[in-house]
Amino acid sequence: MPFNRSSVFLEVIEGLSKSPHIYQGNDLEMAKKILYSGSQFLKIQRVNAWLMNREESKLISLCAYDKLRDEYFIEEDLSSDFFPIYFRHIQRNEIIISVEAQKELFNRELVEPYLKPLEIYSMMEVPILSAGKMKGIICFENTKDTREWTSDEQHFAIALTQLLTLTLETKEKNNYRDQLELMVSEKTTLIAEINHRVKNNLAIMTALIRGEMSKAKDDYHKELFENILSKSFSLATLQSTVYQSKNYDQVNFGDFLQTLLSNMNHTYGSEKNVKVESFFDEVNIAISKAIPCSLIVNEILTNSFKYAFEKSTDNVLTIKLGKTEEKACCIEISDNGKGLPSNYFEHGTGFELIESLTDQIDGKLEIDSDKAGTIIKLEF
Repeated sequence: MPFNRSSVFLEVIEGLSKSPHIYQGNDLEMAKKILYSGSQFLKIQRVNAWLMNREESKLISLCAYDKLRDEYFIEEDLSSDFFPIYFRHIQRNEIIISVEAQKELFNRELVEPYLKPLEIYSMMEVPILSAGKMKGIICFENTKDTREWTSDEQHFAIALTQLLTLTLETKEKNNYRDQLELMVSEKTTLIAEINHRVKNNLAIMTALIRGEMSKAKDDYHKELFENILSKSFSLATLQSTVYQSKNYDQVNFGDFLQTLLSNMNHTYGSEKNVKVESFFDEVNIAISKAIPCSLIVNEILTNSFKYAFEKSTDNVLTIKLGKTEEKACCIEISDNGKGLPSNYFEHGTGFELIESLTDQIDGKLEIDSDKAGTIIKLEF
Protein backbone atom coordinates (compact mmCIF):
# COMPACT_ATOMS: atom_id res chain seq x y z
CA MET A 1 0.00 0.00 0.00
CA PRO A 2 1.48 3.42 -0.97
CA PHE A 3 2.42 5.80 1.85
CA ASN A 4 -0.36 8.36 2.45
CA ARG A 5 0.93 11.58 4.03
CA SER A 6 -2.60 13.00 4.39
CA SER A 7 -3.64 10.20 6.73
CA VAL A 8 -0.43 10.64 8.74
CA PHE A 9 -1.10 14.37 9.06
CA LEU A 10 -4.64 13.61 10.18
CA GLU A 11 -3.45 11.16 12.85
CA VAL A 12 -0.95 13.70 14.16
CA ILE A 13 -3.60 16.43 14.44
CA GLU A 14 -6.03 14.02 16.10
CA GLY A 15 -3.41 13.02 18.65
CA LEU A 16 -2.42 16.61 19.42
CA SER A 17 -6.06 17.68 19.79
CA LYS A 18 -6.37 15.40 22.81
CA SER A 19 -3.55 17.13 24.66
CA PRO A 20 -4.58 18.45 28.11
CA HIS A 21 -2.43 21.52 27.45
CA ILE A 22 -5.16 22.85 25.14
CA TYR A 23 -7.85 22.77 27.80
CA GLN A 24 -5.47 24.01 30.49
CA GLY A 25 -4.47 26.96 28.30
CA ASN A 26 -0.79 26.01 28.63
CA ASP A 27 0.40 27.78 25.47
CA LEU A 28 4.14 27.19 25.87
CA GLU A 29 3.91 23.42 26.34
CA MET A 30 1.37 23.11 23.54
CA ALA A 31 3.55 25.23 21.27
CA LYS A 32 6.47 22.86 21.89
CA LYS A 33 4.38 19.88 20.83
CA ILE A 34 3.14 21.71 17.73
CA LEU A 35 6.58 22.94 16.66
CA TYR A 36 8.11 19.51 17.15
CA SER A 37 5.36 17.83 15.11
CA GLY A 38 5.63 20.46 12.38
CA SER A 39 9.38 19.92 12.12
CA GLN A 40 9.18 16.12 12.14
CA PHE A 41 6.31 15.56 9.73
CA LEU A 42 7.03 18.42 7.33
CA LYS A 43 10.68 17.40 7.40
CA ILE A 44 12.01 20.90 8.04
CA GLN A 45 14.73 22.13 10.38
CA ARG A 46 13.12 25.17 12.05
CA VAL A 47 9.66 26.16 13.30
CA ASN A 48 8.84 29.36 15.22
CA ALA A 49 5.73 30.54 17.09
CA TRP A 50 5.40 34.30 17.55
CA LEU A 51 2.76 36.25 19.46
CA MET A 52 1.72 39.80 18.57
CA ASN A 53 1.73 42.35 21.39
CA ARG A 54 -1.42 44.38 22.14
CA GLU A 55 -0.17 47.41 20.22
CA GLU A 56 0.52 45.14 17.19
CA SER A 57 3.99 46.64 17.01
CA LYS A 58 6.03 43.57 17.97
CA LEU A 59 6.21 39.86 17.36
CA ILE A 60 7.37 38.24 20.59
CA SER A 61 8.84 34.76 20.41
CA LEU A 62 6.72 32.23 22.28
CA CYS A 63 8.99 29.36 21.35
CA ALA A 64 11.27 28.17 18.53
CA TYR A 65 12.47 24.67 17.68
CA ASP A 66 15.56 23.56 15.79
CA LYS A 67 15.38 19.95 14.61
CA LEU A 68 19.08 19.61 13.89
CA ARG A 69 20.01 20.64 17.43
CA ASP A 70 16.80 19.15 18.92
CA GLU A 71 16.49 22.29 20.97
CA TYR A 72 13.78 24.73 22.03
CA PHE A 73 14.75 28.37 22.44
CA ILE A 74 13.47 31.95 22.34
CA GLU A 75 14.16 34.27 19.39
CA GLU A 76 14.69 38.01 19.68
CA ASP A 77 11.58 40.16 19.24
CA LEU A 78 10.70 41.49 15.80
CA SER A 79 9.63 45.14 15.84
CA SER A 80 7.54 46.99 13.29
CA ASP A 81 9.99 49.89 13.66
CA PHE A 82 12.71 47.81 12.00
CA PHE A 83 10.53 45.62 9.75
CA PRO A 84 7.61 47.85 8.65
CA ILE A 85 7.17 46.25 5.21
CA TYR A 86 7.09 42.73 6.65
CA PHE A 87 4.58 43.75 9.36
CA ARG A 88 2.24 45.33 6.82
CA HIS A 89 2.36 42.15 4.77
CA ILE A 90 1.65 39.64 7.54
CA GLN A 91 -1.23 41.75 8.85
CA ARG A 92 -3.21 40.78 5.77
CA ASN A 93 -4.15 37.79 7.97
CA GLU A 94 -3.64 35.08 5.37
CA ILE A 95 -1.18 32.24 4.89
CA ILE A 96 2.07 33.39 3.23
CA ILE A 97 3.95 30.95 1.00
CA SER A 98 7.55 31.87 0.14
CA VAL A 99 9.22 29.29 -2.09
CA GLU A 100 12.22 31.57 -2.55
CA ALA A 101 11.97 33.52 0.69
CA GLN A 102 15.14 35.58 0.20
CA LYS A 103 13.85 36.97 -3.10
CA GLU A 104 10.40 38.05 -1.91
CA LEU A 105 10.04 41.83 -1.67
CA PHE A 106 8.07 41.68 1.57
CA ASN A 107 10.96 39.72 3.15
CA ARG A 108 13.75 42.05 2.07
CA GLU A 109 14.12 43.56 5.55
CA LEU A 110 14.66 40.04 6.96
CA VAL A 111 17.25 38.81 4.46
CA GLU A 112 20.46 40.07 6.05
CA PRO A 113 19.61 39.86 9.79
CA TYR A 114 17.60 36.62 9.70
CA LEU A 115 17.22 34.59 6.50
CA LYS A 116 20.82 34.49 5.26
CA PRO A 117 22.55 33.80 8.61
CA LEU A 118 20.18 30.90 9.28
CA GLU A 119 20.21 29.70 5.65
CA ILE A 120 16.43 29.87 5.38
CA TYR A 121 15.35 29.48 1.75
CA SER A 122 11.63 28.68 1.91
CA MET A 123 8.96 29.67 4.44
CA MET A 124 5.32 28.99 5.15
CA GLU A 125 3.81 31.50 7.59
CA VAL A 126 0.38 30.82 9.06
CA PRO A 127 -1.38 33.57 11.04
CA ILE A 128 -2.81 32.81 14.48
CA LEU A 129 -6.30 34.31 14.20
CA SER A 130 -8.85 34.70 16.96
CA ALA A 131 -12.17 36.53 16.53
CA GLY A 132 -10.90 37.87 13.20
CA LYS A 133 -7.84 39.45 14.83
CA MET A 134 -4.22 38.44 14.37
CA LYS A 135 -2.73 37.11 17.61
CA GLY A 136 0.55 35.91 16.16
CA ILE A 137 2.11 33.70 13.52
CA ILE A 138 3.78 30.30 13.13
CA CYS A 139 6.70 30.20 10.69
CA PHE A 140 7.65 26.88 9.11
CA GLU A 141 11.19 27.36 7.75
CA ASN A 142 13.06 25.16 5.27
CA THR A 143 16.85 25.53 5.32
CA LYS A 144 19.69 24.66 2.90
CA ASP A 145 17.49 24.68 -0.22
CA THR A 146 14.13 25.78 -1.58
CA ARG A 147 10.97 23.67 -1.60
CA GLU A 148 7.42 23.76 -2.84
CA TRP A 149 4.75 23.56 -0.15
CA THR A 150 2.04 21.09 -1.18
CA SER A 151 -1.65 21.60 -0.50
CA ASP A 152 -1.59 18.81 2.14
CA GLU A 153 1.37 20.43 3.88
CA GLN A 154 -0.38 23.80 3.93
CA HIS A 155 -3.54 22.27 5.44
CA PHE A 156 -1.42 20.44 8.01
CA ALA A 157 0.32 23.70 8.99
CA ILE A 158 -3.02 25.49 9.26
CA ALA A 159 -4.43 22.72 11.48
CA LEU A 160 -1.38 22.89 13.76
CA THR A 161 -1.80 26.66 14.05
CA GLN A 162 -5.49 26.30 14.88
CA LEU A 163 -4.59 24.04 17.81
CA LEU A 164 -2.34 26.78 19.19
CA THR A 165 -5.12 29.32 18.59
CA LEU A 166 -7.51 27.18 20.64
CA THR A 167 -4.93 26.94 23.43
CA LEU A 168 -4.39 30.70 23.48
CA GLU A 169 -8.15 31.34 23.56
CA THR A 170 -8.50 28.92 26.48
CA LYS A 171 -5.66 30.67 28.30
CA GLU A 172 -7.36 34.03 27.76
CA LYS A 173 -10.67 32.69 29.05
CA ASN A 174 -8.94 31.16 32.07
CA ASN A 175 -7.26 34.49 32.81
CA TYR A 176 -10.61 36.29 32.57
CA ARG A 177 -12.17 33.69 34.85
CA ASP A 178 -9.36 34.04 37.40
CA GLN A 179 -9.67 37.83 37.31
CA LEU A 180 -13.44 37.59 37.73
CA GLU A 181 -13.11 35.15 40.63
CA LEU A 182 -10.59 37.49 42.28
CA MET A 183 -12.93 40.47 41.81
CA VAL A 184 -15.86 38.50 43.23
CA SER A 185 -13.74 37.37 46.17
CA GLU A 186 -12.58 40.94 46.85
CA LYS A 187 -16.14 42.24 46.52
CA THR A 188 -17.48 39.56 48.87
CA THR A 189 -14.78 40.35 51.43
CA LEU A 190 -15.48 44.08 51.15
CA ILE A 191 -19.24 43.63 51.51
CA ALA A 192 -18.75 41.30 54.47
CA GLU A 193 -16.49 43.89 56.11
CA ILE A 194 -19.01 46.67 55.46
CA ASN A 195 -21.82 44.54 56.89
CA HIS A 196 -19.71 43.71 59.93
CA ARG A 197 -19.07 47.41 60.53
CA VAL A 198 -22.74 48.28 60.01
CA LYS A 199 -23.67 45.59 62.52
CA ASN A 200 -21.22 47.01 65.05
CA ASN A 201 -22.39 50.57 64.44
CA LEU A 202 -26.04 49.58 64.91
CA ALA A 203 -25.11 47.82 68.14
CA ILE A 204 -23.31 50.95 69.35
CA MET A 205 -26.27 53.14 68.35
CA THR A 206 -28.70 50.84 70.20
CA ALA A 207 -26.51 50.93 73.30
CA LEU A 208 -26.38 54.75 73.16
CA ILE A 209 -30.17 54.98 72.83
CA ARG A 210 -30.63 52.68 75.82
CA GLY A 211 -28.21 54.81 77.80
CA GLU A 212 -30.09 58.02 76.99
CA MET A 213 -33.46 56.35 77.62
CA SER A 214 -32.40 55.54 81.18
CA LYS A 215 -31.99 59.27 81.77
CA ALA A 216 -35.56 60.13 80.66
CA LYS A 217 -37.45 61.87 83.46
CA ASP A 218 -41.01 61.20 82.25
CA ASP A 219 -43.03 58.56 80.38
CA TYR A 220 -43.43 60.75 77.26
CA HIS A 221 -39.71 61.01 76.59
CA LYS A 222 -39.15 57.41 77.62
CA GLU A 223 -41.68 56.31 75.00
CA LEU A 224 -39.95 58.44 72.36
CA PHE A 225 -36.71 56.64 73.07
CA GLU A 226 -38.52 53.29 72.99
CA ASN A 227 -39.90 54.06 69.52
CA ILE A 228 -36.45 54.99 68.24
CA LEU A 229 -34.99 51.87 69.84
CA SER A 230 -37.67 49.71 68.21
CA LYS A 231 -36.89 51.09 64.74
CA SER A 232 -33.17 50.67 65.33
CA PHE A 233 -33.72 47.08 66.41
CA SER A 234 -35.79 46.37 63.29
CA LEU A 235 -32.99 47.63 61.03
CA ALA A 236 -30.41 45.67 63.00
CA THR A 237 -32.50 42.51 62.65
CA LEU A 238 -32.82 43.02 58.89
CA GLN A 239 -29.10 43.68 58.54
CA SER A 240 -28.29 40.55 60.55
CA THR A 241 -30.59 38.46 58.32
CA VAL A 242 -28.84 39.77 55.21
CA TYR A 243 -25.39 39.18 56.70
CA GLN A 244 -26.14 35.60 57.71
CA SER A 245 -27.69 34.72 54.33
CA LYS A 246 -24.62 36.01 52.40
CA ASN A 247 -27.05 37.34 49.76
CA TYR A 248 -26.51 41.08 49.64
CA ASP A 249 -29.06 41.85 46.93
CA GLN A 250 -32.14 40.23 48.43
CA VAL A 251 -33.36 39.09 51.82
CA ASN A 252 -35.57 36.18 52.79
CA PHE A 253 -38.24 38.28 54.42
CA GLY A 254 -39.76 35.32 56.23
CA ASP A 255 -36.49 34.78 58.13
CA PHE A 256 -36.47 38.45 59.10
CA LEU A 257 -40.10 38.39 60.25
CA GLN A 258 -39.56 35.24 62.30
CA THR A 259 -36.70 36.86 64.23
CA LEU A 260 -38.54 40.16 64.64
CA LEU A 261 -41.70 38.43 65.88
CA SER A 262 -39.79 36.29 68.36
CA ASN A 263 -38.05 39.30 69.90
CA MET A 264 -41.19 41.47 69.99
CA ASN A 265 -43.21 38.72 71.57
CA HIS A 266 -40.50 38.29 74.19
CA THR A 267 -40.47 42.06 74.86
CA TYR A 268 -44.18 42.88 74.75
CA GLY A 269 -46.23 39.72 74.42
CA SER A 270 -45.43 37.80 77.58
CA GLU A 271 -47.35 40.16 79.88
CA LYS A 272 -50.52 39.96 77.79
CA ASN A 273 -50.20 36.27 76.85
CA VAL A 274 -50.28 36.98 73.14
CA LYS A 275 -50.44 33.92 70.93
CA VAL A 276 -48.47 34.57 67.73
CA GLU A 277 -49.41 32.72 64.54
CA SER A 278 -47.20 33.02 61.46
CA PHE A 279 -47.64 31.69 57.92
CA PHE A 280 -44.68 32.44 55.67
CA ASP A 281 -44.12 31.48 52.05
CA GLU A 282 -40.64 31.69 50.54
CA VAL A 283 -40.45 35.36 49.55
CA ASN A 284 -37.24 37.23 48.74
CA ILE A 285 -37.36 41.02 48.71
CA ALA A 286 -34.81 43.40 47.20
CA ILE A 287 -32.82 45.24 49.85
CA SER A 288 -34.01 48.62 48.56
CA LYS A 289 -37.61 47.66 49.42
CA ALA A 290 -36.86 45.43 52.39
CA ILE A 291 -35.59 48.34 54.51
CA PRO A 292 -38.75 50.52 54.35
CA CYS A 293 -40.90 47.38 54.49
CA SER A 294 -39.17 46.26 57.70
CA LEU A 295 -39.95 49.63 59.29
CA ILE A 296 -43.61 49.39 58.21
CA VAL A 297 -43.97 45.93 59.73
CA ASN A 298 -42.16 47.05 62.85
CA GLU A 299 -44.61 49.94 63.37
CA ILE A 300 -47.67 47.75 62.84
CA LEU A 301 -46.45 44.97 65.13
CA THR A 302 -45.43 47.45 67.83
CA ASN A 303 -48.93 48.99 67.76
CA SER A 304 -50.56 45.58 67.99
CA PHE A 305 -48.45 44.33 70.88
CA LYS A 306 -48.61 47.58 72.85
CA TYR A 307 -52.14 48.89 72.25
CA ALA A 308 -54.44 46.26 70.67
CA PHE A 309 -55.06 43.96 73.63
CA GLU A 310 -56.93 44.83 76.83
CA LYS A 311 -57.79 41.38 78.12
CA SER A 312 -55.19 38.98 79.50
CA THR A 313 -56.23 35.82 77.64
CA ASP A 314 -57.20 34.68 74.13
CA ASN A 315 -55.06 37.36 72.50
CA VAL A 316 -54.01 36.33 68.99
CA LEU A 317 -51.69 38.10 66.58
CA THR A 318 -51.40 36.63 63.07
CA ILE A 319 -48.96 37.53 60.33
CA LYS A 320 -48.95 36.11 56.81
CA LEU A 321 -46.36 36.52 54.08
CA GLY A 322 -46.92 35.40 50.51
CA LYS A 323 -47.53 36.46 46.93
CA THR A 324 -50.71 37.39 45.13
CA GLU A 325 -51.83 35.91 41.81
CA GLU A 326 -50.20 38.94 40.16
CA LYS A 327 -46.89 37.97 41.86
CA ALA A 328 -46.99 41.00 44.16
CA CYS A 329 -45.61 40.60 47.67
CA CYS A 330 -48.35 40.58 50.30
CA ILE A 331 -47.98 40.97 54.07
CA GLU A 332 -51.10 40.68 56.22
CA ILE A 333 -51.05 41.43 59.97
CA SER A 334 -54.19 40.90 62.02
CA ASP A 335 -55.15 40.81 65.70
CA ASN A 336 -58.32 40.20 67.70
CA GLY A 337 -57.79 43.27 69.86
CA LYS A 338 -59.99 46.29 70.52
CA GLY A 339 -59.45 47.91 67.12
CA LEU A 340 -57.91 51.23 66.14
CA PRO A 341 -59.29 54.52 67.45
CA SER A 342 -61.28 56.53 64.90
CA ASN A 343 -58.60 59.21 64.80
CA TYR A 344 -55.65 56.79 64.79
CA PHE A 345 -53.65 59.03 62.41
CA GLU A 346 -53.51 61.64 65.15
CA HIS A 347 -52.96 59.19 67.97
CA GLY A 348 -49.20 58.86 67.67
CA THR A 349 -49.49 55.30 66.35
CA GLY A 350 -46.99 55.81 63.54
CA PHE A 351 -49.48 55.56 60.66
CA GLU A 352 -48.19 58.73 59.06
CA LEU A 353 -44.77 57.07 58.83
CA ILE A 354 -46.35 53.81 57.61
CA GLU A 355 -48.19 55.60 54.81
CA SER A 356 -45.06 57.53 53.78
CA LEU A 357 -42.97 54.35 53.65
CA THR A 358 -45.72 52.55 51.69
CA ASP A 359 -45.56 55.28 49.03
CA GLN A 360 -41.79 54.89 48.98
CA ILE A 361 -42.07 51.25 47.85
CA ASP A 362 -45.04 51.96 45.51
CA GLY A 363 -47.22 49.82 47.73
CA LYS A 364 -50.88 49.62 48.60
CA LEU A 365 -52.08 49.68 52.22
CA GLU A 366 -55.51 48.40 53.33
CA ILE A 367 -56.73 48.87 56.92
CA ASP A 368 -59.86 47.21 58.26
CA SER A 369 -60.50 47.78 61.96
CA ASP A 370 -63.43 47.47 64.36
CA LYS A 371 -64.13 46.27 67.89
CA ALA A 372 -63.44 42.65 66.80
CA GLY A 373 -59.86 43.48 65.82
CA THR A 374 -57.68 44.93 63.07
CA ILE A 375 -56.48 43.62 59.71
CA ILE A 376 -53.75 45.50 57.87
CA LYS A 377 -52.66 44.33 54.43
CA LEU A 378 -49.63 45.62 52.56
CA GLU A 379 -49.05 44.78 48.89
CA PHE A 380 -46.11 45.91 46.76
